Amino acid sequence: MTVKGFFKSNVFKCLVTLLCVLLVSGVFLTLMNGLLAVSDQERLDRAINKIYGKSVAYTEVAVADYNDSATIEAAYKIKDDGNYLVKSTGKGGFDNGTVTCWVVVNVSGGAIKGIDKVVIDSNKAQSYIANINDNFLSGFYRTYENGYYFNPNDGFIKTGATRSATAICNAVNGAIDYVNGKFLGNVASDAYSGLKYTEYVDTKATTHEGKDGNVIFHVVTKGYGMATPFSIDITVDREGVIKAYTITKNGTDNYDPNKMHSGILDGTLFVGKTVEDVIRFANEGMEYSGVGSDLKTNATNSNYLCLYAAAFAAENYEKFLPEEPEESEEAPKDDEQGGQE
Repeated sequence: MTVKGFFKSNVFKCLVTLLCVLLVSGVFLTLMNGLLAVSDQERLDRAINKIYGKSVAYTEVAVADYNDSATIEAAYKIKDDGNYLVKSTGKGGFDNGTVTCWVVVNVSGGAIKGIDKVVIDSNKAQSYIANINDNFLSGFYRTYENGYYFNPNDGFIKTGATRSATAICNAVNGAIDYVNGKFLGNVASDAYSGLKYTEYVDTKATTHEGKDGNVIFHVVTKGYGMATPFSIDITVDREGVIKAYTITKNGTDNYDPNKMHSGILDGTLFVGKTVEDVIRFANEGMEYSGVGSDLKTNATNSNYLCLYAAAFAAENYEKFLPEEPEESEEAPKDDEQGGQE
């Protein structure tokens, strides 16, 4: 076929037609994209309006990575009611995943009064996130006491997504910490900062008290793998010996707690032991890989968290022991007849 013949052929006519269609389509799509494009600001406005159920005025405030359990992505002061809307990513989900939430923090009189709303924005690697429903999220909507930290074992319905629930609680706790510290100046000091064996202990939820010359730790662990946080009461005497060990909230709520080591489950493994004994249970080291073979059961993560809590209490007890009462001198005794010698 000659060049002249090609330009007169149906093939050439089809190519021209196709090019014209593509050109017109490109121009049309460009125009429509410009007309229908949604800016980042418009997306933000829509998200906030959806959370509040109405259009509200707000101002953006500075953000920071506020603690080791959550990352603050964004924060806004809502002008209509004086509350704070915080976008917080909670860590500690299944398979080291995260859940990002929008959290409305109710503020009045210079203090946090409660959580008005929690809306899940996105998640990373959370297979069972669909199990988190409004009934679970309603567990956040209660009167807030300063210093309280939400824990999926306390006041929430069971969902079958306990690791996602942990990440959500961490997101909300992170939002609370951020508002308290950044705007209200109500951050509680961490009594356990700088101490040993705190990596798997929720130091802000953990407390202690002195009683009968001993120190009682009310330890709240972090989650690990499939195990959700444990709450454990551990009594340590003045010699660093564990006198009592009681699990009050069991982190194996997704499976049979009897899969744990029996001596850990009932606390008898630790009674009468010091921190050196606890470390010995873990093959001379508290790293997870060092857990002794007899502690590797079908609930090894739970065993390890309980082991770690015991090491934390037995290692750090001395700093928190109550003062010993001073001995008083005995007054002179009267003789048997009641008179003085």
